[in-house]
Amino acid sequence: MSDGPYKTLNMSPKWKALAKLAGNSAHAAGEVAEAVPAALVADWSEIGPGFLRQLRAALGDDDRGMLLPGVAKEEVQRLRAQAANPMQALLADNAQDVLRDGYRGAEAFEEATAATLAERADRGVRQVEEHYRREASQGKAADIRARLTDSVTAANLRGLAAGLAAGVSTRDLTASTDRSGLDEGVRL
Repeated sequence: MSDGPYKTLNMSPKWKALAKLAGNSAHAAGEVAEAVPAALVADWSEIGPGFLRQLRAALGDDDRGMLLPGVAKEEVQRLRAQAANPMQALLADNAQDVLRDGYRGAEAFEEATAATLAERADRGVRQVEEHYRREASQGKAADIRARLTDSVTAANLRGLAAGLAAGVSTRDLTASTDRSGLDEGVRL
């Protein structure tokens, strides 16, 4: 008996757990959607507080106030060049995009955060689907992509982005529903 294709999935433990939930049709879409923020927050934690602080300052979301648009753009480009991992690079790229769109300050940081989470979720879904295409049937891969896409859509990514941008504890943002009660079993 196989442990399923998620067993050899080369992803973080949170993304593996999400793939496992999505691959099991006994879990409702809402349950799978509850696991999406945990996977994204695990990826977000790769960014690091120093980089976030510098990016906030570059966007004008600190006590120094707004920078001139040209200076802000140069500062974000400098941070992009110094990115130590793909999540930092992705956030800096999205910060450049929101600056170009005219956002500044806290609103710019929140928009860049939302775009980063949405893009990371999309990449994660494609990565899981690609793995299932190699390890399982084509039908199973299409099914898991559909379930994950629906779950990402159902997850409140905008609220998650607002919480991360505001500095809310990641533990508070990823609290899952307790289903240990007698009446909290699998939905029929």
